[in-house]
Amino acid sequence: MGTPETILKEYFGHSAFRGEQLPLIHALLNGRDVLGVMPTGAGKSICYQVPAMLMPGIALVISPLISLMKDQVGALTQSGIPAACLNSAMSSAEQANVLEAACQDKIRLLYVAPERLSLPGFLRIFDYIPLAFTAVDEAHCISQWGQDFRPSYGRIPDFLKIFPDRPPVGAFTATATSAVRDDIIQLLALNHPLVRVSGFDRPNLTFITEQPRNRLSHLLTLLQERAQQSGIIYCSTRKAVDEVYGYLTTHGFAAGRYHAGLPAAQRRQTQDDFLFDRITIMVATNAFGMGIDKSNVSFVIHYNMPQDIESYYQEAGRAGRDGTPADCILLYSPQDVHTCQFLIEHSHDHEDAELDAETRRLLRERSLERLRQMTFYATTTDCLRYRLLRYFGENPPLSCDNCSNCLTNFEEIDATIDAQKIVSCVFRLHQRRRSVGKSYIADILHGAEKDRIQQDGFDSLSTYGIMKDCTINHIRGLIDRLIESGYLVQSTGEYPVVRLCEKSNDIIRKHLPFIVRMPRDKRQKTAAPVLQSALYETLRALRAKIAAEEGVPAFMIFSNAALQHMCTKKPITENEFLEIPGVGRIKAEKYGESFTTCIKEYLMPAPQSTAAQQIGLTPPVAAWNAEEDNRLRAEAQEKLPVSTIAAQHSRPVSAILARLKLLGLPITRG
Repeated sequence: MGTPETILKEYFGHSAFRGEQLPLIHALLNGRDVLGVMPTGAGKSICYQVPAMLMPGIALVISPLISLMKDQVGALTQSGIPAACLNSAMSSAEQANVLEAACQDKIRLLYVAPERLSLPGFLRIFDYIPLAFTAVDEAHCISQWGQDFRPSYGRIPDFLKIFPDRPPVGAFTATATSAVRDDIIQLLALNHPLVRVSGFDRPNLTFITEQPRNRLSHLLTLLQERAQQSGIIYCSTRKAVDEVYGYLTTHGFAAGRYHAGLPAAQRRQTQDDFLFDRITIMVATNAFGMGIDKSNVSFVIHYNMPQDIESYYQEAGRAGRDGTPADCILLYSPQDVHTCQFLIEHSHDHEDAELDAETRRLLRERSLERLRQMTFYATTTDCLRYRLLRYFGENPPLSCDNCSNCLTNFEEIDATIDAQKIVSCVFRLHQRRRSVGKSYIADILHGAEKDRIQQDGFDSLSTYGIMKDCTINHIRGLIDRLIESGYLVQSTGEYPVVRLCEKSNDIIRKHLPFIVRMPRDKRQKTAAPVLQSALYETLRALRAKIAAEEGVPAFMIFSNAALQHMCTKKPITENEFLEIPGVGRIKAEKYGESFTTCIKEYLMPAPQSTAAQQIGLTPPVAAWNAEEDNRLRAEAQEKLPVSTIAAQHSRPVSAILARLKLLGLPITRG
């Protein structure tokens, strides 16, 4: 019958389990309920896919999105695992074929949406084939404490009650605070479950926050630095998606767009184009959130700040799923907060009818609190990884040295006087029985000549204009720090206002010091360099050729990480090829000869191998030499823009950036 280890190696090509995978697998095999919380890319799907191959009957996987089901079924089929899905996009004949195959015990994993559970006729499957276990993917969707609550997940407990001797249930999610975990256990009625929470840290991801003056032009620079790489750009609104998409295509980028306002056929085509690498950049709203399982995404850029840390972490986690270095970049603007508040206030206007007014009010309040925490992340000077991991209940080191804040040289500034001015302004407003928002307070302190200030009579406040020598951004930043530190409080609701609290006395009466960290300069952090060896490009081209012939995305053949392992180990025999992480028996049988032949020919002394000629290999990138490095040093000292240097050297911008960083030279963007 096999063991979990033999299944892992034979079908998935890995020699050992990671993290908490094996305890969760053994628990399901022994008939015990489980709750697994594992970050995106940590392999939580392995926890139910492996047991499905070892247990009699069919494993039912409940998943929220059609696109996610299709991706997982496609990847499993490619690895030789019999899997299928039932969804509303399939024809009646297609659904009938799946049901017949399930009843004949030809399927090990069946993926369905929660809505399917209550449809007439679905339960008849289990008259013919036993239910091995139920896996609830994206289990946080059942909790009102979660960031993606879906009323349809409420149908799952009723489905589970149908079975007198209920088979085990496995709940899995990438993002769940302790409150959400408790909710999942209670609502799914998990019976003394084995709970395993893997560390949320993804060491291969670099977290970056920036506040550019012009987001569009800065976005262009970021993408030029990441030429040839695949990435996702998340926007908060459909309008922003259309604007960014139009800007990028005008500048020659192979980009697509995805949001709920586009026809379903167009969305499906664009997603396929991205999966099959016909386009390298996807501009999308969070409608593209859980529906992507592409392993070779090298960067995720949030053009707008999302509404909560859970969504940000899940979306940013789409990068680097194959374990290679990747960037997660957040472009922040104070206007993002107002956009998020508006979206939250109207997010439940057309919610499912089963939600009463009180439930909607609670959902809004919880959403606004999550937005507050997200804003703290976007504006903090602390280590970004520390902030994320603390939010999810971990105790990480204070510094990671791999985020934009840790890569910034900070200096501590005594902002006591400025803090006293800000808190005093809130106090003067309080004396007039008025409370206003952060932006309005900043305008008053800056002495802005606006009609509203004069109409409200706030130009007569003693604090009006007392910070006119400071920039508005500096004032707003200090207000954020005071709120974050608890010296001021901000209300919830559509129009949040800033008020005094008990701790405000520490500033205006006790005159306690207020020290903040401000950036002095930045140690250059550029895009992770793309491996550009001739062998890597040869294997990548071969992979693309095979993928095109089979009509599947290239990453489903082998991941970028697997190709890099091939470049390092250079396997030329079948046994050596099977030792590559990500190469299972089925894939070795299908592709081993092609890849090992390609590697053998690469290792031959001929200038270019036959296999490389057949797949149209471009000449390898020339190696750097001492003379070119000296030219580079001189150009960097002259502060020539990276784009100019790249043109003079006939090299990609990303290669120039990587070399400048390696040599410790200054980088000038222009």
